[in-house]
Amino acid sequence: MTDSAGWLASVCDGALESLDTQPKPTETHHRYLLEQQFEGARITTGESVPCYDCGGHLHEGRPVSARACRYSDEPTYTIAAVYCAGCAPTNLTETAHGRRDGLLEANLGLAMARQTHWTILVDPTVVATA
Repeated sequence: MTDSAGWLASVCDGALESLDTQPKPTETHHRYLLEQQFEGARITTGESVPCYDCGGHLHEGRPVSARACRYSDEPTYTIAAVYCAGCAPTNLTETAHGRRDGLLEANLGLAMARQTHWTILVDPTVVATA
């Protein structure tokens, strides 16, 4: 467990956007930055998170897939759903116009500050983006 009182519920996408004077990041670079941004991302308060599809309780150490999304007018990505290994989608089939989506594979971790615990993503890997 890690003391991480500074973790945010949403992940800033500011590092992924380049200025007009800088070259645009490649898709590989974008995925790498997205993985870095989601390392330690707070999923929910408590020691478990339910699978979006089956409702099974997922605890620290379990492998999961997570869907992250960001609308074009929002500065941050948000974890929209967490799936157990059995329910995990293999690609992003449902996307919306004006929204960036990412599908990540990660393990669940547990962070704490004083008496509060929350579930976080550990070692995320981008599987797909849309």
